[in-house]
Amino acid sequence: MTRAAVADGGTRREGSPTGPAWEAADLPKDPENRFVRDIVHLHSTMDFRDLPQHLSGAPLYHRHDERDDLITLTVTDDQLPLRYLNGIMGFRLVQYLRLGWISPQLVYRRAVFRETVTHPPGVQNIHTISLCTRTGRIRGYISLACTADRLPLPLDHPRRYRFSTETAHRIDLLGQFAAPGLGTHQVFEIKRFVRDLHMPQGRIAERVPWHLLLGLGRTMVDLGDQVRVVFGDAKEHVALRHFRLTGFDLQVPRGTTPNLPESDLMAPIYRQDVVAVPFVAPVPPDLGDYMDLIRGHLDGRPDLLSLKDMVTSMNARKVASRRQARQHAEQLGKGGTSDHRE
Repeated sequence: MTRAAVADGGTRREGSPTGPAWEAADLPKDPENRFVRDIVHLHSTMDFRDLPQHLSGAPLYHRHDERDDLITLTVTDDQLPLRYLNGIMGFRLVQYLRLGWISPQLVYRRAVFRETVTHPPGVQNIHTISLCTRTGRIRGYISLACTADRLPLPLDHPRRYRFSTETAHRIDLLGQFAAPGLGTHQVFEIKRFVRDLHMPQGRIAERVPWHLLLGLGRTMVDLGDQVRVVFGDAKEHVALRHFRLTGFDLQVPRGTTPNLPESDLMAPIYRQDVVAVPFVAPVPPDLGDYMDLIRGHLDGRPDLLSLKDMVTSMNARKVASRRQARQHAEQLGKGGTSDHRE
């Protein structure tokens, strides 16, 4: 992994229009702000073009889109050499610093230069990354975070690991799904669905989230029983909209008041006018059909050329799926069997 030689221009996409305090030009000698700016600069110039050649084993997902100059990969923790894992965790840190969702004061006091991830035996975190093939920059990222339970526990077990969303919202999202054969190694928290905030606006920037969702969704389909339930928190008209479009029947508990202690790096994320709401959903059995629609859109299939075309097809797919489920339930109510097919 090397430092990128080419710097892209771009504009702030979210957060304060004036930017965080550490970006202010009149604070060049302040040690806290200088440290944070140095960390941001370091990670904003990393070149990941060689990442595919340094993975341990084949990625869970790989797609090279020459039209968008993007390579999208899905990998587990242990497939990433430490230097690349540190770089990816640095990208996560930088985007949330730019959004004002991580405490720069704590970053400075604790000398934080990247986020950290760990996993127990038997299960790992899953990372989906979109890389620019011209600059080597990370253009987008999303992850599935695994439990810390060393052994899989029932979802209603009183001593199972509580994920960050559950802790912040003080809610049990998973107990309702408790069932034989379903344990904590098969549930994952969706985290850090983010695009490079300094990426130039335009067509490719609009397509990056769909590249990420395709990589993540295809991985869920391919892993089958290994990923049964996903959850997290997100804003209603941003990430939640994407997840609903891709077939997830989200449960969204209302009325929570999320917060984290001031000692938590992520405490600022819940000090916003509009805060994220928790969600949870089983992985839909027809997720692959939605992924085919995203792939068709990204490939330029004639009937899916525009984003509107794809969204219309996704909504039609969801209506058809619900109608089929309703008819199936009615058939069972009339004494039919679970083998009924339309």
